[in-house]
Amino acid sequence: MRFSLLAVLFPALLTACSDAATTKQTELQATTSKLENAPQAVEISKSAPEKTTITTAHQQLKQLIQDPSCDNSSQCKVLPVGSRACGGPSSYVVYSTKTANSSEVEKIAQKITSLESQYNAANDVMSICQHLTAPGTQCSANTCVKIDGSAASVY
Repeated sequence: MRFSLLAVLFPALLTACSDAATTKQTELQATTSKLENAPQAVEISKSAPEKTTITTAHQQLKQLIQDPSCDNSSQCKVLPVGSRACGGPSSYVVYSTKTANSSEVEKIAQKITSLESQYNAANDVMSICQHLTAPGTQCSANTCVKIDGSAASVY
C-alpha cells in the first residue's frame, strides 16, 4: 500500500515542483521584459570645454584688465579666477576699476571658473590641494599692484 501511495503521489509532487519552477521562470521573464522596455537611463556626458576655449577666455580677461592705472587704492580690486580640481580658485587677478568695467571682469572670471571646473570634472584632473588666499592691493605710483607679502596673483 505504501508503494502504491508513493507511486500516485510522486508524479503529483513532481508536477508541483515543475509548476513552481514554471511560475518562477514566468516571473523572471516578466521582470526581464519590463527592464528591456523601460526607458533607458540618460548617460552622463563627459563633454568638456576645449582647452582653447579656456585659453581664449583667459586672453579676453587679460586684455580687459591690461591697464592697471589708478588714482587711489579704492580703485584696485582682486578677483578669484578659475577652478582647481581640489577646490578654490586657480589664481587671482588684480585690476583697476578706473580702466576696466567691473561687471565685465566678473562675468569673464565666472565664465573661466565654470569652464575650468567642467574641464577638471570631465577629464579627472588632479591638482595640488593648496588653497590660495586673495592678495591685497594698493595704488602705488598710479598703478594697482599686489601688496608684497600677500598671496600670489597671475596678472
